Amino acid sequence: MSAAPHPRSNPWAAPSPTDPPDDYPVGIGVLTKGKPTLSMVLVSLLMQEGCRLRVHIVDTATSPVVRRDDVVFALRLAFDRQIVCEYEYSREKDRAFSAGRQRLVEALPGPYLVFMDDDVVLPANALARLRQRAAALQRWGYVTPLCKNYGVASLPPSEQPHYTPGGLIYQDDTVRRLLLEYYSSTVDVLDLRRARDKVWESVFLSELFPALGRPCETVADCVTYHLDYHQRAEWHPNEAALIAHTRERLRDLLARHGLG
Repeated sequence: MSAAPHPRSNPWAAPSPTDPPDDYPVGIGVLTKGKPTLSMVLVSLLMQEGCRLRVHIVDTATSPVVRRDDVVFALRLAFDRQIVCEYEYSREKDRAFSAGRQRLVEALPGPYLVFMDDDVVLPANALARLRQRAAALQRWGYVTPLCKNYGVASLPPSEQPHYTPGGLIYQDDTVRRLLLEYYSSTVDVLDLRRARDKVWESVFLSELFPALGRPCETVADCVTYHLDYHQRAEWHPNEAALIAHTRERLRDLLARHGLG
């Protein structure tokens, strides 16, 4: 499904100082394993106001979600609203999460990147407000909403905000290279594959941008909602080990790229 033609010859080109901020679409990557809340998430995204969007869905469910009526109707809504909404089905099982995230980064090379879970919904002005706040910052890393009922890693107290689904990432060439290598070479705690050095994406994203010297913010009055009310805030017995492995991987990655 494609949006109406845009006068920009390459809408994913890197921004220049003379281009207006609203000239670039927000690339939204949705990774789903088929939760029943997926269509609610898609509708909340497709009803965003105030900024152009491009949505890419990677489906890792046992059965393709496009066989469900609610998802088909959401995709039809994208067509009616002239929003590019692309879909692909992944047969990767051992590293479904990491490989899925990698595909989203590959498919969305633009400067504005958002990772969305299939159980987080946001108000209609959320992305426009995040874009507006980001425009006031210089060389920023990400601007994230306040996500209700979302468990994050037990990091030590810090003024640094955690990245949460729906957060707006500034993806330049450096960030893009780092994300692609990270997702292609790690095993996340959400992957089925067994590994002694599993990592935790929320820790990686939350600490990557401060390590690059790029400020990050949480817009506290921009509230999103995590719909999995069964999930505890601290849900993994080896949180300390996951955090340590993730930080070690981040240090190695920065050093490999001459950024450490």
